[in-house]
Amino acid sequence: MMALATMLPAPTQDRNALPTLEEVALLLSAHGYRVTAPRRAVIAEILGQSRPFSAERMVTRLKAAAPDVGRATVYRTLEILASVDVVTRLLQADGHPAYIVGTPGHRHHLVCSDCGSVVAFSRCPVDDLVRDLSRDTDFAIHGHTLEVFGTCPACQLA
Repeated sequence: MMALATMLPAPTQDRNALPTLEEVALLLSAHGYRVTAPRRAVIAEILGQSRPFSAERMVTRLKAAAPDVGRATVYRTLEILASVDVVTRLLQADGHPAYIVGTPGHRHHLVCSDCGSVVAFSRCPVDDLVRDLSRDTDFAIHGHTLEVFGTCPACQLA
């Protein structure tokens, strides 16, 4: 499957730029997914999130803004967006799953245990470990995730 960074027009490939609704719609179409009006509403709501969010939060938010969008559409769209690298699944400090919109590519997250803010980082500190584990266990390792929990600077001052 082609990654988001290779599918988007050049201006959005800036490491700090997030995709637009139209860019995501083009990406989904290129992967053979239909971009219906309900799916567009879900994508627009997701792209407006600057903090981690749960699927249930999206369901609740969309009930008011787009009552014709069903729960299944929200969950299915999130899974599709995760598969094409528009959102990343992560675990929050409380152990509950969440999603965050980010720039394409392999990334890990620092998660504030107090306010829930997230900082993505792309330097992968576990590459050597993954290589060694693969060698030592004969596993064909396909990927990994890493969330580091702590307290952000703002919460440390509070």
